[in-house]
Amino acid sequence: MNRIATPSLAISALALALMVSGCGADPKALAAKARSEFAAHDYLAAQVDLAAAMAATPNDPALLELHARNALAMGDGIAAGASLEKLAGLASKPADFNRMLAEAAVLRGQAQEALTALGDDKSATGLRLRGLALLLQGDKAGAEQAFQAGLAAEPKNAPLLASLARLKLMGGDTAEARRLADQALAANGDLLDALLVDGQIATAEGRLGNALAAYAKAGKSYPGNLAALTGQAGLLGDLGRTDELAALLAGFKGKNADGTIEYLKARLAAAKGDWGAARDILQASEDKLKDRDDANVLYAQALTQIGQPEQARARLAPMVTRHPESILLRRELGKAQLAGNDPAGAVQTLLPFAQSKTSSPEDLRLLAKAAEAAGDPNAAFFAARARYPSPQSLGQALGAADTAMKAGNWGNAIKAYEQILALTDGRSPLVLNNMAWAQAQVGNTEKALTFAQRAIQVAPEDPSVMDTLGWLLYQSGSNKGRALDLLRRAAQKAPQNPTITKHLAEAQRG
Repeated sequence: MNRIATPSLAISALALALMVSGCGADPKALAAKARSEFAAHDYLAAQVDLAAAMAATPNDPALLELHARNALAMGDGIAAGASLEKLAGLASKPADFNRMLAEAAVLRGQAQEALTALGDDKSATGLRLRGLALLLQGDKAGAEQAFQAGLAAEPKNAPLLASLARLKLMGGDTAEARRLADQALAANGDLLDALLVDGQIATAEGRLGNALAAYAKAGKSYPGNLAALTGQAGLLGDLGRTDELAALLAGFKGKNADGTIEYLKARLAAAKGDWGAARDILQASEDKLKDRDDANVLYAQALTQIGQPEQARARLAPMVTRHPESILLRRELGKAQLAGNDPAGAVQTLLPFAQSKTSSPEDLRLLAKAAEAAGDPNAAFFAARARYPSPQSLGQALGAADTAMKAGNWGNAIKAYEQILALTDGRSPLVLNNMAWAQAQVGNTEKALTFAQRAIQVAPEDPSVMDTLGWLLYQSGSNKGRALDLLRRAAQKAPQNPTITKHLAEAQRG
């Protein structure tokens, strides 16, 4: 039964807009303000002023058009469709009306409606929208054909280049995706889609600092954009920069219909060890997040941490059935089973780790713990595997780290060095020094200094180690006296090293 809100308790969106903008405000002035805000990409502010202006002239074609374009820019196909429906009944319509209809349909996930609206539109914009509609239908080949046809007509069309770059990234061709994204940025460095795909590709390349910069620029240029916030927040969370993540979430004023902000806040609470708060946040937004695997995994982790492993198992077991190859899901289900006094079940869940030559010591230790609790005769074998990792796992990690460092793929380098440190005694000066450098490249200054300090304790006279610590101390400004001393000593020991010479010269100038 539908409940009708009483007038004393219900405030319509229109009334709220009027309250915000001022009941006595001039509709023409509000419309002009909205146009200025739209031009500045401040779509949230434009939305409020447009609603107030349209209260006085609800059928004004110019305002309806601007409202539709503003909604499309915000990714709101429903609001855009409502204004376009009104425009359809008026004599005055924009020249690209059908393309606007198609874009609104794409945003609503209605591929066939979009294709119908486009008809035989062969413009670059029309072909881009056709490609996006075909992607909704799962036709990647058709989508690429449409994008390529559009680029044949307009080779420097930034939206088309960005769309094709994202398609190439989806197909695993990161190099081609990068080439196309760079072309999109060269054509229009302020285009939202180009900035977002730049961030996505940079993340895939492991250039996390570049990815953060791309998402930050998108967020600054397009206030309230959820995709920009999500990209930036995800990276800050992965890098452990919780204070920056908290400030970012606190300052976000955009729309959040899908529960993304709640998920990010729960992730932040978990990163701080407040699992009860993480559970509460996720529980309050359960309906919004029910179809997100990442949110369900986090929910399960929180349940296990606060002493409700049975509920965690109920969430994780079906996910493991759907994705039996997932290491993360098996690990978390095993933890829940072990916490729920089902060590035998945990052994069965975690057994594939023993059969892999590249399993991490952490996962092997978890398996050994479960086997010991279950009285499994293989417990000692699993424990030995955890203590003495296979040469394959170490060799794989060393190879991955070397490749990542040479390519400047700092994200993958960090992951590889984390694995190496877990597989060894953690005293290799090369590993510690390289880890320090990689952490510095993604902006984790404190972590970088910690690893550099560890490296110099092991190898106090190594010029590369002295250079890394000296350069990090100089850049952070924490101890410039020691920085200069280290860089001078490094230059004396390795006078032919151009990097050390450059660092010393810059530190002496500064």
